[in-house]
Amino acid sequence: MKRLILGITGCLALVSAAGATNLWDRFSLRLGPGGILAAGGNYSDTEKLHKVVHLGLGLEGALRYKATDSLYFDAGYAFDWMAVKYSKRPVPLKESGPALNLQMFTVSGTLFLASGYAIEPFLTVGVGICPWRFSSRPILGTPWPAPANPEETFSGTDPVFNIGLGVEAYLFRKVSAFAGVKYHYVFARHVARFGTDDFTQQDFLGLSIGLVYDLGKE
Repeated sequence: MKRLILGITGCLALVSAAGATNLWDRFSLRLGPGGILAAGGNYSDTEKLHKVVHLGLGLEGALRYKATDSLYFDAGYAFDWMAVKYSKRPVPLKESGPALNLQMFTVSGTLFLASGYAIEPFLTVGVGICPWRFSSRPILGTPWPAPANPEETFSGTDPVFNIGLGVEAYLFRKVSAFAGVKYHYVFARHVARFGTDDFTQQDFLGLSIGLVYDLGKE
């Protein structure tokens, strides 16, 4: 009975402390546009992916949790698309504007390397999954057939790893601006499905800018 009373007392103390610190003060939202380019990886046995697609555009957002004054964790989502160069488009899709679509659902940690300054640099590292496909249109298109296996689509949902650097600066009490660059590695090679091993793991370089809105601050 004594242990039960102590346990209940301890739980009540924790709940009270959480309420006093206002848990929402630890959360913020990040949102912004960006660009993405193919940095490595083969599209075929004769061409690199960056020779097939243009520099792309995208949009990303994240819910951020403040663990300490310098360490944050993000649950993020990004959607990017890179138009396929005209000369590289399949004949039936010449005029439809086909693209490589990338979605990324990630969990990442962000470490601020300095705090209390007008501009604060940070390092971020994350992992997640990346649904991707070569699509007949940039958005809401149908996937292409796989290179040497038309019964399969030229698409996948694969692990992704990323690492990046950036800076953040407060504009107002609840709003700050950020800019960053991030390297993504997508494990996209599927020999059995695509009927070829020419399409390899892929590297991308993403650039982003945007705003952070603190949810709990007065």
